[in-house]
Amino acid sequence: MQDDVPSEVAAWRSQLRKGTLELAVLVSLRKRRRYGLELVDVLNKAQLGISEGSIYPLLSRLRSEGKVVTEWVDEGVGHAHKYYTLTSHGRATLKAMLAAWREFNAAFESLIEGN
Repeated sequence: MQDDVPSEVAAWRSQLRKGTLELAVLVSLRKRRRYGLELVDVLNKAQLGISEGSIYPLLSRLRSEGKVVTEWVDEGVGHAHKYYTLTSHGRATLKAMLAAWREFNAAFESLIEGN
């Protein structure tokens, strides 16, 4: 991402990240369980610019909504990690969100190409 973008574009990017964070987390949990800092690393490697302060409240909400379950795992090295795993409800939500994302993206690409 460019550092020399106008402030209104930077603010828009921030809102875009916030609006897609739940989908990004669900996608990141699709194939395997992960702990919080691992999720932050995965999302930042994808250049989504996510902080710990953003991820943990979302994970807490996803847990209370029944989309993820948690499990403390002590791997014998350092301290235990709280792992997050998608539930069947979380997988159904992910499927519906991905369908909506793809539909929106196709419509938006059509708009861009048409202009």
